[in-house]
Amino acid sequence: MIKLKKKILFFIFFFILIIFCLEILLRILKIEYPIFQTHDPVRGFSLLPNSSGTWRREGEGVVKINSNGLRDVEHKILKPDNTLRIAILGDSFAEARSINIEDTFWYKLKNYLETCNNFHRGKDIEVINFGVSEYGTTQQYLTLKNHVWKYNPDFILLAFYSGNDISDNLKILSTKKYRPYFSFDKNNSIIIDRSFLNSEPYKILSSYVGQMFIHISQYSRISQLLRETYVQMYFKRKRDEATASKNIFVTENNLYNPGNSIWNEAWILTEKIIKKMNDDIIGKKKNFILVSLSTPEQVNPNKDEVKNFKRKNNINNLFYPEDRLQQLSKNNSIMYIPLAKKMSTIATNRDIFFHGFKNTKLGIGHWNKSGHNQASQLISEEICNYF
Repeated sequence: MIKLKKKILFFIFFFILIIFCLEILLRILKIEYPIFQTHDPVRGFSLLPNSSGTWRREGEGVVKINSNGLRDVEHKILKPDNTLRIAILGDSFAEARSINIEDTFWYKLKNYLETCNNFHRGKDIEVINFGVSEYGTTQQYLTLKNHVWKYNPDFILLAFYSGNDISDNLKILSTKKYRPYFSFDKNNSIIIDRSFLNSEPYKILSSYVGQMFIHISQYSRISQLLRETYVQMYFKRKRDEATASKNIFVTENNLYNPGNSIWNEAWILTEKIIKKMNDDIIGKKKNFILVSLSTPEQVNPNKDEVKNFKRKNNINNLFYPEDRLQQLSKNNSIMYIPLAKKMSTIATNRDIFFHGFKNTKLGIGHWNKSGHNQASQLISEEICNYF
């Protein structure tokens, strides 16, 4: 019995030693997959308050989520006197994990807008970022309705990324099922599909074990690695399922040529959500600004690559999403700022990539520092032109 106890104690000690050494090795190698998200009964998932880490999967950014679950500095709920507040809604381009906070387009917006006296009229400008990676317009609307209004913003800026915001709004096109989806009845009232509450990922995230795992992952690189492995396997399975399905899932073609009923439905649904957002904002006597961001293909400075992409995917107009949003904005008197065409011209003239990073590839993925800075300049200039 004594020998058995010694063996068990030795095994436990040896196991702890291995875990400790592996943890140290992962830190030395800077292998880190920080977890910034938690479950959310309204939006499916949201940012985890007070979580932090360095994001190196694409680019490199030190990310800190504040006490209210925003990738931002701390903000008081009560708006200070003589202050003009701008609330940013968006997805991963707004959360912007790949770069440090001071390099993001919305953080830089304050300084650029300070030169526009007609806009701020002597008031202090405060920008608050509500962007969350992987959010579609549905979740952005729910964020506006349930989280933004308590800050009493004067302007709401929706950073719309056509690369996935449209497909994320329709369940059949989205790879992430643990989120709410909207439909509209005959009276244009919203019907919310909350079946995500019964999905496997949501149940895992919201369970006691899942919450404990997320808590441990704030300190353990091994836990982060295990979670990353699961996530990659999950999304690979979803991509394989989409590939095996009909071509309605092919984003590159259908985004710019929505020639089937599924993608037409996704576009119509998206437009209805944007109009609903605009109506709510106008109803509260606030200001709405719709900004359409660029996709990597739209602003690639290599024109041969752009031509090959268009030919391969049978695309006539790479700026179809911007043109369609332009018409939507015109019909509904929405302040609209399309970035892609101007950023494309600048990228070509300067031979500069606005998307991509050294540790991934230039010309793909999210905006890098140059992309964020250029976007911030253009947004501030266009806002100023409106006033």
